[in-house]
Amino acid sequence: FGSSSFLLVPCQPVPHMAYSGSSAPGAPMEFGYWKIRGLGAVFRMILEYKEAKYVDKQYANGEEWFKDRKPAILALNPLANLPYLVDGDTCVCQTNAIMSYLGDKFDMNGTTEAQKIRTQELLCEIYDVRNSMIDLVYPFKNVTRTKEEFDTNAKAKVGKPPFAKFENLLAFKDNLSGGKWFVLKDGPGVADFHIWEMLDQHRMLSEFIGGPDIFAEFPKCKAFYEAFKTLPTLKNYFASEAYKMELNARGANVYFA
Repeated sequence: FGSSSFLLVPCQPVPHMAYSGSSAPGAPMEFGYWKIRGLGAVFRMILEYKEAKYVDKQYANGEEWFKDRKPAILALNPLANLPYLVDGDTCVCQTNAIMSYLGDKFDMNGTTEAQKIRTQELLCEIYDVRNSMIDLVYPFKNVTRTKEEFDTNAKAKVGKPPFAKFENLLAFKDNLSGGKWFVLKDGPGVADFHIWEMLDQHRMLSEFIGGPDIFAEFPKCKAFYEAFKTLPTLKNYFASEAYKMELNARGANVYFA
């Protein structure tokens, strides 16, 4: 990473200690997730985009999380789970709750009631897309039970990517950016980050199986994808090891990592 405007350190287990941060202005936040891209990529990108000070706790195994860190997070929030975010005296758990929190903190949820509603709609919609991907790549859901089923289902998924609604929304009459971003006029809102991540994961899946261009029928999504990747404050992230991490947990016998 190489920017002096934020703080990022590798995961280091913290045995049974309360959060050592501070609510003082400028104190780093603590973000925790498994040592994969998964849901973590969305938050790492938001924090990088806003040049926030944060500590990125990447848990490589269950012991590091359940034994070494979760007890302290439970003391801050009984709903402790991965991902989590600690910001001073505030501890937020669950993906969309953290997204909404960061959206409020960084003014990325929208300023009008309509924009805030659209943000929440998109967060729910893209989570459905993520859940469908999880069903495809992990065997424990009894949806894709064998490698042969994965091959068949993956071919169907990239043959008809689940982005028609997002394409239509970029062209919808209430879009303030002329179709460049999903909610805000002059840059990405919080939902854009999860949408971009899922576009990227579907692109990578199609390349992995030798499938078609997932953007062929979604030119507006393609333009969004490309514009997003050129955002100046994300340059370090896309050059980092965090972006190169596996998408999914290989140790769970995943079909596509």
